[in-house]
Amino acid sequence: MDKGLKIESDSFDIIENMINLSKFSEMERLIVKKLVHTTGDPEFAELTVISDGGVNSGVQALKAGKPVICDVTMVTAGITKRYLEKCGVEVLCFINHPDVLRISKETNQTRSEVAMEYAAAEYPDAVYAIGNAPTALLRLLELKRGGKVDPSFIAGLPVGFVKAAESKEELAKSDVPHVTNRGTKGGSPCAATVINGLLTLAAQ
Repeated sequence: MDKGLKIESDSFDIIENMINLSKFSEMERLIVKKLVHTTGDPEFAELTVISDGGVNSGVQALKAGKPVICDVTMVTAGITKRYLEKCGVEVLCFINHPDVLRISKETNQTRSEVAMEYAAAEYPDAVYAIGNAPTALLRLLELKRGGKVDPSFIAGLPVGFVKAAESKEELAKSDVPHVTNRGTKGGSPCAATVINGLLTLAAQ
């Protein structure tokens, strides 16, 4: 076994002995264990929120070749390339796109908000991974309510103290297939981890 995979496997064994995963399905358990492993925080198992059938929806979307849209480049950097190649999935981020930069200045919106608008117009049924910007998640959900986007899945785990918890609560109440978490914790590594878990399942 690859040394990195051995470390992850050993970590998963430890995690399974530390926390109760009985409320999660087999596929959901992989996502939760990966999140606990990434954060080093057993509490993440209690904070994680997964919509009914959400993980399966995400897996099926990736199997169908839906692209993954990330709010920031840190999320794209954390997604495992070998699984992307195996599944034939493209990862995109528009935070630094010239049109996004221009529109953000003209409209006084955050780049993250404009990037979601740009992505929604081009890839309305993509898989979305948001780990940094609560404004991106809030805008994406607003676009969903307006019928301008219909995400196949959202990994929404932005971190922070301003609108992060609120944006995730809104996602948890939505009908979009999702994985999110309660509270201020989260971040780009968490969003990437959820996508990596889905890709692992899709590649099996």
